[in-house]
Amino acid sequence: MFTQFAHDLCAARSKAGLTPRDLSILLEIGSKEVAALESGVTPPSIEQLCRLSIIYNRSFTQVYQDAMQQAREALFKTLPDLPECIADGTSNFNRDNTLKRLEGELSAALTRKHAGA
Repeated sequence: MFTQFAHDLCAARSKAGLTPRDLSILLEIGSKEVAALESGVTPPSIEQLCRLSIIYNRSFTQVYQDAMQQAREALFKTLPDLPECIADGTSNFNRDNTLKRLEGELSAALTRKHAGA
């Protein structure tokens, strides 16, 4: 999944003239973690992604978009698992509206993704 990001990361490091050790120090991670990032085995954390964007003066928007897509798919799968609200006299209006909106948005986003695939 992170193959393209790994390729972009390696290319950016090479273009910047940095070594894996340099990146290890700048990201405050071990050399094995740098290797995992650059091989696409491990996705970057938000903090690492921000640092990488600053270091290389570029955005890695595809990583964010991929993470958002995974989050949408996971949320869509878990929506049916939510328990029914117990009628205890309190209003569930906001909850119901939130869940309807969420289901509609996720369904539309996933439909667009599959239509474009």
